[in-house]
Amino acid sequence: MAVLEDVGMKIKMNVKCFKEIVELDQGKTIDETDLLELVDFVNKRYDCADFRMLVLIKTYHDYRHLLSQSTVEAIRQAILNFKYWMDEPGEDGMCFWSENHQIIFHTCEYLAGQMFEQETFTNDQHLGIYHMDKAVVKIKHWLKDRFEYGFIEWHSNTYYEEDIAPLILLVEQAKDKSIVVHAKMILDLLFLDMAEHTFEGYFTVTSGRCYEAQKKSGRDADVNDLLKHAFGILDHPYNYERLSTLFLLTKDYQVPDVIKTIARLDEKGLIKESMGLDLKEVKHEIQEKTNDRQGMYFWGMEAFTNPESIQMTMKMYTDWNLKDNNFLRDLKMISHPLLRKLHLLPLLVRLLNPATRGVAIERANSYTLHKKDYMLSCAQTYHPKAFGDQQHLWHASLPNDVQIFSTHPGSPMFDDPARNFSPSYWVGNGINPLACQYENRVFLMYRLNPRKGFLERKRQRLVHFYIPFSKIDEVILNEKSILLRVKDTYASLEFSKTYEKKEDEIIIRGKHIQAIVTMGSKKDDESFEHFQGKIMQEERVLSRFGIYLEDQRHTYRLNFIDRLIVDKKIIPLQYHRFNTPYVQAERKPNEIEVVYKKQGLKHTFDLCEREVW
Repeated sequence: MAVLEDVGMKIKMNVKCFKEIVELDQGKTIDETDLLELVDFVNKRYDCADFRMLVLIKTYHDYRHLLSQSTVEAIRQAILNFKYWMDEPGEDGMCFWSENHQIIFHTCEYLAGQMFEQETFTNDQHLGIYHMDKAVVKIKHWLKDRFEYGFIEWHSNTYYEEDIAPLILLVEQAKDKSIVVHAKMILDLLFLDMAEHTFEGYFTVTSGRCYEAQKKSGRDADVNDLLKHAFGILDHPYNYERLSTLFLLTKDYQVPDVIKTIARLDEKGLIKESMGLDLKEVKHEIQEKTNDRQGMYFWGMEAFTNPESIQMTMKMYTDWNLKDNNFLRDLKMISHPLLRKLHLLPLLVRLLNPATRGVAIERANSYTLHKKDYMLSCAQTYHPKAFGDQQHLWHASLPNDVQIFSTHPGSPMFDDPARNFSPSYWVGNGINPLACQYENRVFLMYRLNPRKGFLERKRQRLVHFYIPFSKIDEVILNEKSILLRVKDTYASLEFSKTYEKKEDEIIIRGKHIQAIVTMGSKKDDESFEHFQGKIMQEERVLSRFGIYLEDQRHTYRLNFIDRLIVDKKIIPLQYHRFNTPYVQAERKPNEIEVVYKKQGLKHTFDLCEREVW
């Protein structure tokens, strides 16, 4: 098989299921054309073929009695000939390693092996039971890591859809009952995360991986079919060509009532969570120094070229012969045995300072204030002045699907279709700001002059804010500030410099840029005029050395050394696994209990017990 070039995001992220699957679920026969197109995509091993493989496994397992014999055989051969992991032979164009891809590949391999235990898988000549045994260990590690550390791709309104689909199939088909129970636990936690962070039904919040359309409008988020079916809030037609279809069709998993109730609350309060691990934590927490354990946790973080991970990366790159992989082939520039043997790779990375270091998704301490009139969220002081990628560090949600956020526009480090979409004008950051939230305010400090990085394109000396002015009821533009109103919700944006206004953005130019975002409402601040008066009376200083603000309640200081100080006290910015009105849990919990009024659920992971009431 020839090495495959990437087919581009529009194709690989387009049709992942086939709409006729609903008719199969109703016991009807169908036109099989769309289904056979999925088979062809899988056989060509394009990136995201694993998404389609989930659908083929579901279809073969549940509906093959309704299909023609030729289509049944085509699906069967596709399953038996697929490449399920990087250590197998055969060329491909697939990404195996991000958090969502890992559980999808492992689920596909486990369920395929379970269906065809004594048949030979033609790609590597192993029996199905071999693949089943190989995948089950990885699945159990993935499930436990998510329970203890949370999600690497935190609050992602794109990739949660890809996590939920394989978990649903595990619940439906896995013969190992511990996997079924643990998969239900992780499904609960995914839906709890969305329930706590939805505003007016939409899941738009700080995120480890988030794209332009989904940031700018909750209506464009990839999880909306999940939210509608789980919580009954949104009102739109389902798209059965999405992976969320597997959740829509399941009869074996129900979202617990307590999570549904939380999702429907008008005001959810203050929600603090810890998600993922920092790079420096991985070697202490994931001590099994194998490719498939510590190595894949690093790669689940997209941490390829960081000092902490580079030695392991090059071991995996060599062991699995990944020199032709679309995403990793440029690693050949540093693929030298002597560098590995002498442990010089971490030093080389520090010297080169590659911009790819920012691709790594590290631990997020997520802070969200959810009020009836708005939701404001921030990943607290997430690696300021470092390179970024798809991480979305703060976000304000207002009524009528008005979304506000800022970025430092970056440029992709590569030109090929597999890697040319981030960071970009609205996706992620070229250089991360010092971003910090306290109650209804977000403080931002951008320093755009860190050392230039290897592979970094021309760095832009500007910051911009997305503000959809056409959807806002009232706007007041001052030289260095903007005040706005949407229904009974207010917002103030104050800047250290003058700005340029465009159709849906404002641009601030310079190397050192500071801003304060303050949310308000008629309930808390009386009239819009009264809110304006409070903002005008505040004493503030925005400089390259820090931000100082004094209002009627507090004094605030933010700088790159002490970070956030409120009323002369340094504010802790690292959180437990959960610190919310509904659930409290330390990092690395064995037990998580969610309670609201007379409803609840309790997970005891090691005992494999899940209680719902």
